Amino acid sequence: MHTILPMILRPVRVLLIAVCLLALPSRAPAPLVYKQGEGWIYEPAGGSSDFPREVVLRPEVVSYDLESAYWTLYTTNTPFLKEPELSKQGVFRSMLRFGNHDTNNAIALVWDRPKSKLYLDLNRNLDLTDDPSGVFSSTNRSLQQLFTNVTVFLNTAEGLNPATLDLRLSAHDAGRGIQVQVSAHSIWQAKAGRPGDEWQVAVLDDPLNAEGPRVAKFLLLRPWTARTNSLYADDGASGTISFPDQLFWLGQAFHLERRFETQNGSSVCKLELSPQQPPLTEVKLSGESLYYAVLRATNGYTVLLRESPGSVKVPQGVYAVHTVRLKKGAVEAFRLAYQPMLINATAPTNIVLGGPLTNSVIMTRQARKLNMNYQLVGADGGSYRLAQQDRSSPPEFTVFRGGKKVQSGKFEFG
Repeated sequence: MHTILPMILRPVRVLLIAVCLLALPSRAPAPLVYKQGEGWIYEPAGGSSDFPREVVLRPEVVSYDLESAYWTLYTTNTPFLKEPELSKQGVFRSMLRFGNHDTNNAIALVWDRPKSKLYLDLNRNLDLTDDPSGVFSSTNRSLQQLFTNVTVFLNTAEGLNPATLDLRLSAHDAGRGIQVQVSAHSIWQAKAGRPGDEWQVAVLDDPLNAEGPRVAKFLLLRPWTARTNSLYADDGASGTISFPDQLFWLGQAFHLERRFETQNGSSVCKLELSPQQPPLTEVKLSGESLYYAVLRATNGYTVLLRESPGSVKVPQGVYAVHTVRLKKGAVEAFRLAYQPMLINATAPTNIVLGGPLTNSVIMTRQARKLNMNYQLVGADGGSYRLAQQDRSSPPEFTVFRGGKKVQSGKFEFG
């Protein structure tokens, strides 16, 4: 019996160990879930997402100009290989070139001004009769005509990418050229973030670059509620930045990559966010009415802040303040970029951003003249400007001497 007993007890011990291990609490990884408009994200039990690992951006057309360029197109009287029926006079033929020396993005163009028609050779075979999606109409009947929602596909390093443009054409019959104002209106966009902390995540191309079209040149992250605010592609006041490869957003550090794919027959831009663990430091944030801010560090991290006054943690580094946006009720203001502000966050530090905003006047003497410059100054000492200015009601001033009013007037917008 004594020699058999240990052999009987061994499986019992193994069984008890297994039961104990199963009884111990363990943390399973969050399941990977696909969400329409966001892509694949990790979502813990209970349904609330942690943070996105991949965001799928889809092409969108905005109502405002993201960037504009003014080109002169030299015309020719020589017909293209095949053309539609055109007017006898007032017809202009040229090549619409994207990039000064980019021969891969030249599109034949015929403007029939009397009929207010524009024909583009989208398939680039010099036959302007086989491109039904390349025919555009204008409501103008004058020497200048506007053609909207013109979508062209441009050759880029990432392949063919769509760009939606407005073309404003003008020409004189005696001239040999067409003047064209080209305005870009397309972005790649999605809504992403945590419930209650949702952001507009957008990538902006640069189709009008003088060296040729550039894709995903800019990144834009701002609160979803701000997505209808107009901006320019290189407008730092709204938060657009040159596309970074390191991002600190939603309290998490990421390595950022993007790629373009075709999904269900449509082009999409996918952002991949790989979590990183850089050394963090604590900063105490103060100031009023902060809507969001963008900081850019010398170590490569771009930091998005959207916090109330208090302590936050960010990757260690020396930061330049790129964007500060304030909001109080329906009124928004932004920090002017011409006054650089550096923040040393290599150790715990304090950051002051935003309000309260104070009306201020800087006075300088020039001979017998007194120059007065109006500024809206924030708690950080920087100059701010209201996002929606009523230029019909500029700030006013009154000068008193000995308690008596001697002069008054209005400032002029510079």
